[in-house]
Amino acid sequence: MPERKYERPSYLKLKTIHLPGPTTSDTEQACEEFVRHIRDGLAEHRYVRGDILPTVSEVRDLYGVPEDDIHSAIRELRRAELLQLHDEYRDTYFLDPGDDRTAGEQEQQEDLANRVRRLEALYSDLVARVEAMEPPPSHQG
Repeated sequence: MPERKYERPSYLKLKTIHLPGPTTSDTEQACEEFVRHIRDGLAEHRYVRGDILPTVSEVRDLYGVPEDDIHSAIRELRRAELLQLHDEYRDTYFLDPGDDRTAGEQEQQEDLANRVRRLEALYSDLVARVEAMEPPPSHQG
């Protein structure tokens, strides 16, 4: 049985992002701009996780491209894990860039984790050496 979705209620005050619209009248380029606007907005933190994409018809009207092209662009953004389909509302996508950290921040985090592992290994080695030199004191009661 297909999943039942409801129309997005107008009374819900979901934070819908503001898209700038196209700079060209070429529909193919306009659709590419739509995707780039989402990617750039996330990268520049103008848009954040949980923000809602305008409806497909609103994007279609703003960018002047056929709905099929908008749906293709949305699929591309979903494959890139930048958008998720809302669980309850039809034609409603929210921004979900996955891990919010940039590649540089991820590398720094991995480098820090590697350094901690090396320090833990050195500490274990030092403990073993000290114990080999000085056996632990015996407790006599």
